[in-house]
Amino acid sequence: MTTTFRKAAFLVAGTVLSGMIVPILAAQAHEEIAQQAIGENDGWAAGTDGGSKADPSNIYTVSNRNELLDALQAGGNLPKIIKVEGTINLSVDDNNNELTQKDYADPAYDFEAYKKAYAPAVWNVRLTDKKRPERDLTGPQEEARQRSADNQKKRIVIQVTSNTTIIGLGNDAKILKGNLFIGNGTENVIIRNITFEDAFDYFPAWDPGDSWSLNKNYPGCDEIYVDADTGPQKCPGGRWNSEYDSISINGGKRVWLDHNTFTDGERPDKLFPPVFPFPHNQVEQKVQHHDGQVDITNGADLVTLSYNHFQNHDKTSLIGGSDSLTSDEGKLNVTFRGNWFENAGQRMPRVRYGKVHSYNNYFTGDASGAPDANLSVLENHERGISQSKDIPIFRSAFGIGKGSAIYSENNFFEIRNGNIGNAGNIQGGTRFFDSGSLVNGEAADFATVLNADPKKPISPDVGWKPALYGKRPIPAKDVPDYVRANAGAGKL
Repeated sequence: MTTTFRKAAFLVAGTVLSGMIVPILAAQAHEEIAQQAIGENDGWAAGTDGGSKADPSNIYTVSNRNELLDALQAGGNLPKIIKVEGTINLSVDDNNNELTQKDYADPAYDFEAYKKAYAPAVWNVRLTDKKRPERDLTGPQEEARQRSADNQKKRIVIQVTSNTTIIGLGNDAKILKGNLFIGNGTENVIIRNITFEDAFDYFPAWDPGDSWSLNKNYPGCDEIYVDADTGPQKCPGGRWNSEYDSISINGGKRVWLDHNTFTDGERPDKLFPPVFPFPHNQVEQKVQHHDGQVDITNGADLVTLSYNHFQNHDKTSLIGGSDSLTSDEGKLNVTFRGNWFENAGQRMPRVRYGKVHSYNNYFTGDASGAPDANLSVLENHERGISQSKDIPIFRSAFGIGKGSAIYSENNFFEIRNGNIGNAGNIQGGTRFFDSGSLVNGEAADFATVLNADPKKPISPDVGWKPALYGKRPIPAKDVPDYVRANAGAGKL
């Protein structure tokens, strides 16, 4: 690959000329910000310094995909600072021409043919021994979809190397249509002041068995196929699943994400509604082209997210990918401080195993159409469709999963058409603690809500207490103004 990035040192050439005092000062100020490390006491990622010790020869300014890749590869695992200037589209060829679905698609792949091959009316008519539809699709269309997905993945997934700071210049730095991947063995990474937009999967996969249930409240739902109107094909369930997060911390350690914005941009999932008829037309069965915004999985550890703005996205942040990954115990330790979850749907975050400290975060959204525990699955299905809006339904902020130990402190929830029941959801966990949070202006009594089922008590003893505070918590009532003023790219 041709080396096309620019060394940052050249950017200030000539700044000693008359009339250049302000640019010199601005350049110096940015250099200082680019070389910042997180504080020694700032959450689980305390002490992460990224590329702050970079030699001048390992400081780069990049404005396209090739330059970004060259900078990451040239510096290897040495300390490096990569400054993002303007917009970088990761879904481009080596000449920076944008690539779209037709460029990645295998010649045999056809979305309409894919839908016909795996439609519930066709695929679900026989159940497996596990009493659910076969989840591993087979056949020419799934094989073609996978080849297409592999083509896209090779192009848009960018491996971040250790000891790296990636920081946006000015107020308009963007990374579009791709995935920064911080994998196993990668450590000490800082990403700041960038808008991440539209990590779009052109080839989402249909999983017939995801959330499938033999619910005989649904007309015709039965485990035995009788005819077109009666059988497993009339039972609810199945989901579209996509591949890419804007940032994946997949085994990486010591990561600080600060003052970034995450958005689906002009291609939100509302543009891709369900494609199968009832009972497979739930809001959740949209054709999902975006996965998480920041997912932290597979033994990742020591992560702090501060002053980020998550916008108009359903599945925001997953911590821990599976109940069965018991090797994650003792890892997945994450701090969320001063972030804004605006019109998010769920996973703010959804946690397995990790010790997660969430404080002074701001959650805003609309719970119209969210599941109601007093209604049946079918009634919630119908309610969700009738009340769906253009933004994701605010289902749950905290997902309390297996082995999780969430310590919530002085957060502020502003949930239109909702209540504290939308702020937390038990998903296999047994522990949760909150102090000082507010929901729609009222003190948050999580203990009462989460213990509504006496057979599944939730203990406030999470087994640990945070000691790493980048800033001491402010009162929850002050959080909205504070976070609006500080969270997101362009606000360093």
